[in-house]
Amino acid sequence: MSNFKKHLIKRIEEVKKPRIQKIKELLFQIDRLRAEVEAQKQELRSDLALLFEDIESQIENLPENERQEALRTLHECKLHSLEFLGILAETVESAILNALENGENIEETITEITKDLAFETININVDPTHIKNTSTTIIQVAANIAEASINHADEIIKGAIYGTKQGIHKSLAKFNETVEFTPDEARSLIIENYETIIQNLPHIDEIFYKSIEEVAQKSEPGIKEKILQIAEQPIYDKLLTEAQKAVKGLKKSFNELLKEAPSIKISADEAKKMGKRAFEIAKEKIQESIHAIKK
Repeated sequence: MSNFKKHLIKRIEEVKKPRIQKIKELLFQIDRLRAEVEAQKQELRSDLALLFEDIESQIENLPENERQEALRTLHECKLHSLEFLGILAETVESAILNALENGENIEETITEITKDLAFETININVDPTHIKNTSTTIIQVAANIAEASINHADEIIKGAIYGTKQGIHKSLAKFNETVEFTPDEARSLIIENYETIIQNLPHIDEIFYKSIEEVAQKSEPGIKEKILQIAEQPIYDKLLTEAQKAVKGLKKSFNELLKEAPSIKISADEAKKMGKRAFEIAKEKIQESIHAIKK
């Protein structure tokens, strides 16, 4: 090796050494901060799990005529926290597997399950990004299960797509009914993302289809084809009408405010329990419909 090359390598190492040391220190800090964030998530998970357990045990002591309604309310509150708690996917999976295990009215039951889970997760947070993330999560879980349950693939995929779209429709409708009385925390989210919501909400049908398309592209060929075929069918009402109402309501209710305005995971057992409960609620609705038809 020539003297020039040795000298050059030495100079390079001299320049690199302090920077590499600094990078190592920063990476160590990142790892430490990540560990602290995970610890906080774990503590929050534990706190919420204890809270839910405590409330559930208190509900057990209520009179029978109050117990079921209280359990439903508790379940709804848990569902509102699904995306924040990071257990939407696990809950959808558990609920769909329960529907398959039951083996009756599979498509209708999954439609009810996914409608309720989409509605409770979105609620009145009509940010299109939030809607898209929720849709993608639910449909992705359904696609994964369909791959492993090929005999019921059509029912699973149809139920998930139809149900999710109905849940979005229901969320938009609820938002339109309550926009003037939006809670403060929801108002903050809307103000933060106002321009994005106003621009993208009128394209919600395309955004929903994009969610389906993304899941299809990640699926094995047979499931991909089924997903895209089902997505092309006219399903439920178009979301556009409700979306346009939402935009109009937003502009009316938030324009003045804007002028003045300056991933936690709960246990798998809890997700399974919530999934089972979602399945039970869907089953009750299906049975009610069947009884109504028979009458």
